[in-house]
Amino acid sequence: MTKIFIARHAETDWNRYKRIQGGGSDTPLNETGLRQVKCLAGRLATEKLEAIVSSPLGRARVTAEAIAREHGQVAIEFEPDLREIDAGEMEGMSVNQIGGSLGVLLTAATEDGLPRLPGGESLNDVRDRAWRVIEKLVERFPDGEVLIVSHYFVVLSLVCRVLGLPPEAIRRFRMNTGSLSVIEVDAAGTRLIVYNESCFQVDSKPW
Repeated sequence: MTKIFIARHAETDWNRYKRIQGGGSDTPLNETGLRQVKCLAGRLATEKLEAIVSSPLGRARVTAEAIAREHGQVAIEFEPDLREIDAGEMEGMSVNQIGGSLGVLLTAATEDGLPRLPGGESLNDVRDRAWRVIEKLVERFPDGEVLIVSHYFVVLSLVCRVLGLPPEAIRRFRMNTGSLSVIEVDAAGTRLIVYNESCFQVDSKPW
């Protein structure tokens, strides 16, 4: 059985002020985010991680680095397929500018399926590339524990995939910055065993 810890990166000011923070933004963690990574690193310090795989974006990288310091012999691998959704022309806009949450726009099904953001990706795109990462890790560590550090839409797309839900079901979930979810994968299938575990309570900030 492969046990995969999935961390959402800690808070940035763009999360706090609800700006669209997709794969094209490399925003730093704020003070709250730095406290969250310290707490998250402490939570994972006693786990026997064999690999740490992170989105290359700075907010995920710093989160992964804090955790890696508790696991001295485990180097961080950077995986482009764990980047946040490509928001295209909407990158950096406030939710007020787009008239609502990005999640609502992404789940507004059309005759052709879920929409692709102008100049960007769809939830299906995100789910498919992120699940390839999971499959590779299961193949590499069939009886191990690994950590991935990623982003809101990536993590929720994986959760929906594990639960057998369509990608548009992300609207039924909320997830804190700096939170931890855990899945297990074996020959019998996939299971979600922890969701949105947070070291301390913060407001849910999708962006």
